[in-house]
Amino acid sequence: MGIKLFLLRHGQTESNAKGIYQGSMDTELTEEGIRQAKLAKDYFSSVTFSNIYSSPKKRALDTARIIVEGTGLKIKIRKDLEEMNFGKWEGLKFNEINARYKNDYQNWLSDPFNNPPPGGESFGELTVRASEEIDRIVAENPEESNVLIVTHGGLILALIVKWLKIPSECWRSLIQRQGAINVVVIEKGFPYISSINYTGHIKPVYDDREDRVIEIYSKIKEK
Repeated sequence: MGIKLFLLRHGQTESNAKGIYQGSMDTELTEEGIRQAKLAKDYFSSVTFSNIYSSPKKRALDTARIIVEGTGLKIKIRKDLEEMNFGKWEGLKFNEINARYKNDYQNWLSDPFNNPPPGGESFGELTVRASEEIDRIVAENPEESNVLIVTHGGLILALIVKWLKIPSECWRSLIQRQGAINVVVIEKGFPYISSINYTGHIKPVYDDREDRVIEIYSKIKEK
């Protein structure tokens, strides 16, 4: 059945909670983020992983460390699993970015593939390095194996957009919550996606608080 990849977004950080772009910054998990990681570990209790990979960023690595505890596996750290570099926008909130870099931000919201943040990385560049890293990971693992990849929301979205061949202007239609699980089977190079943005392990009863980012983006975007 190919190689099954479990793509996990790291747990919540203080920057997430405050609506701050963190990108290449190193940030700590909140208590809620630690809880999310522990719940992911419980959710994966019946899964035997051949390998566990992580972004080197502390929020992802700490999430992976919680999950790997007691498994005997060592975390394989891969730099190309890092979040998108947001350049001069890192450390700023949505509204602050729109106030200071309005034209750049509006262009990025419309087409992040061709309009990178000042001093940062385009969505297209992110997609290339993320895809190449996934190809390397798939090549390293045997058929019929399960692989956990702990990474970031932007990187996961870049992969899903590519795999589903979503038009670039529709990239914001996808949401990736903190601690979300995505499952894809790579069979002969073809991605079969069975789960996107699953968070039932965290909140069995629907909670719309994280969906408020939709309202933020819809108010900021002008085009």
